Amino acid sequence: MSSLSDRELVWMALSDLFVDHHINHEQIANQVAHLTISEVEQILFHEVAPVCMSNLLMPTPTVCEKFSENYVLSSMQQHLAKMQSNGFYHRKVLLKAKFYKVFLKQDWLKLMARMRRAQKKQANELQNFDF
Repeated sequence: MSSLSDRELVWMALSDLFVDHHINHEQIANQVAHLTISEVEQILFHEVAPVCMSNLLMPTPTVCEKFSENYVLSSMQQHLAKMQSNGFYHRKVLLKAKFYKVFLKQDWLKLMARMRRAQKKQANELQNFDF
């Protein structure tokens, strides 16, 4: 059993969009499908992207397979603390989110489609389940 909170598991799943390797959109979608698309969009573009995007912007990305749990969790905590305490930083993140949405458009569209499919499957399974 994982000792990570639900939010931390979502961060780890979404960080996989920023690796320099094949991205498994289906797997990521299954890990975040319990959230709404707007919740995932908020977490992706305002929390995870500001921490992980630099990997994709490097000429030779340093993270190819998977971000380390320690890096993601500690960086996310620092990022969120800074967003709460520094209004300028918070506004900068909001502006950069527009860039992230353009840069990640194809991955985001794939992830949303797979999330919808996973959510529909979950709803059908619940509907067919006898209580």
